[in-house]
Amino acid sequence: MDTNPNQHDEGDAPAGDLLVEAGPIETYLKTRGVPKPNAYYLKRSGWPIGNTGGDGGKLIASKRRLDRHLDKLTRGNTAA
Repeated sequence: MDTNPNQHDEGDAPAGDLLVEAGPIETYLKTRGVPKPNAYYLKRSGWPIGNTGGDGGKLIASKRRLDRHLDKLTRGNTAA
């Protein structure tokens, strides 16, 4: 039995990984160097930002998935 708490399946997120609502998402992206992030615009642009659904739904994002998306953007197309 594997009990290493640092290993997670692709779908699992550690407790501190989840960002809920636009403010915390934008604050996190600012710490990662994104100038003037707008979570609603980024969601519409295809960033890994979801919605909890319904009329009162809140934006939701994983720090890990945002970091991975930023890494892809900064590396650019590596296909030769």
